[in-house]
Amino acid sequence: DLVELCGRTWQGAALRLRSHPASRRVYFVAPDTDCGLWLQAAAPGDRIRFQFHFFLVYSLTSGRPGPSASAPTPADPCTPGSYLQFYEGPPEAPRPLGAPLCGLTIPAPVASSGPSLGLRLVTRGRQPRVDFVGEVTSFRLAPCGDYFRCQNGRCVPPGLVCDHWGMDNCGDGSDQGSWPPANCRGQ
Repeated sequence: DLVELCGRTWQGAALRLRSHPASRRVYFVAPDTDCGLWLQAAAPGDRIRFQFHFFLVYSLTSGRPGPSASAPTPADPCTPGSYLQFYEGPPEAPRPLGAPLCGLTIPAPVASSGPSLGLRLVTRGRQPRVDFVGEVTSFRLAPCGDYFRCQNGRCVPPGLVCDHWGMDNCGDGSDQGSWPPANCRGQ
């Protein structure tokens, strides 16, 4: 749960991350939250990939002008509400990775170019609504060495193949496939 890991660094091969303990049942309503988490790859040379499975981050705001010809669209669609922002680079010198994320549409997967990926949740505005579920995977590009080679060319730690959570760590399903090279059977 992001709210339990707030301010920490997590390192490992894979993680299923929820916004809060009651995710998918209730909205997380906590105004004026600023919570960050740093995700570190499992091994040197690895990168981090984050894929959402459910996403809802917004605020019920007041005073925002409605759509009209005279009201310009803000450059940041998440202003003045809640948002999620990814960062890459070391925690001491983070660089934003893409635009802030908000709304009801599941964003595209995010991948770091190095061994760490930061995630920052900011809740602001009136009645923030936050609920998301995503998967974090440490991966590398060829050569794979002792890692599992996915059909899409990524390489994931062998312990993630046929895992009992059914996480699609490759991003193409090949680490959970019932066909070679994974050969997963049953649950």
